[in-house]
Amino acid sequence: MDPQERYDRFRSALGFRADLTDAAAGTPGLALAALDGEPIEPPVQLHVDAASLTEHLGAPADDDHEAARLQSLLAQIEEALLVREHGQDHLVLDAGGLRTATSAP
Repeated sequence: MDPQERYDRFRSALGFRADLTDAAAGTPGLALAALDGEPIEPPVQLHVDAASLTEHLGAPADDDHEAARLQSLLAQIEEALLVREHGQDHLVLDAGGLRTATSAP
């Protein structure tokens, strides 16, 4: 699986639970406006693209391991949304994990 296919699979899986739109022009990633039907105010920018997703998850694995990695990332996103501080409206993926931020990286 190539990085773009992996990203598309991730976006599709996240889209089952979240209301997504593309981030503002010139900013890679997605805007999350709701999760499991609960609004996110203001929407949170998830800074992710094919390259950062690969950096975060590592090399693609077989389908079972890949699905587990994506489910783990979805759980991390949900947790980050639940515990973020006021004003932390950005989620950033990197090799060390998922972090919240008050402004774009």
